[in-house]
Amino acid sequence: MNGTKIACVVLMMFVATIAYGTQIMHQRAKAMKEEAEMAETDCRNAATASEVASTTLTRLKYDSGDLSQFLNDWKPFIKRIQTVQEAEQVLQSLLRNSGILTVSQKFEVREHRENKMMPRFLQGTLVVEDEFSKTMNWLGELERKVPLSRVTSCRLRQGETGRQVNLELRFEIPIIDLEAPVDAPPAQ
Repeated sequence: MNGTKIACVVLMMFVATIAYGTQIMHQRAKAMKEEAEMAETDCRNAATASEVASTTLTRLKYDSGDLSQFLNDWKPFIKRIQTVQEAEQVLQSLLRNSGILTVSQKFEVREHRENKMMPRFLQGTLVVEDEFSKTMNWLGELERKVPLSRVTSCRLRQGETGRQVNLELRFEIPIIDLEAPVDAPPAQ
């Protein structure tokens, strides 16, 4: 083989190498371009999803605004009674300060395992006998000091004298845990 043929073969190999390299670079560039287009599509989809989530969040805030305001209004009352002992202290304080005659009183703690937000409540039965106005004022004071209490039974009878009444009151005071995890309601 003479020098011209060898130079021609070397030149052909060089041109083939350049063509092969160009083809590889073209494939890589095409793959990168497709990847960039996919990234742009993903970015647009993520921006749309973010917009939808933001709109949903705004709607939920608007829809739950009344509930949030209700909770904010009641938080001071809820925080005032966080334990059963605090509930009993409030009741004992009301009884002492009113000066009404307590015939009997019974308090017990009940558990609510299903309700994480209100895991316990104080259930009580009070029997008081005193003047009508004094007893009714005490009942109003109970409602004012412990607005979360729920009266389950209230029996009012005539007392020993004409001015006295006998009041048998059964009530529940929930012990609310505001930090408890609340399960989200099912989506509609």
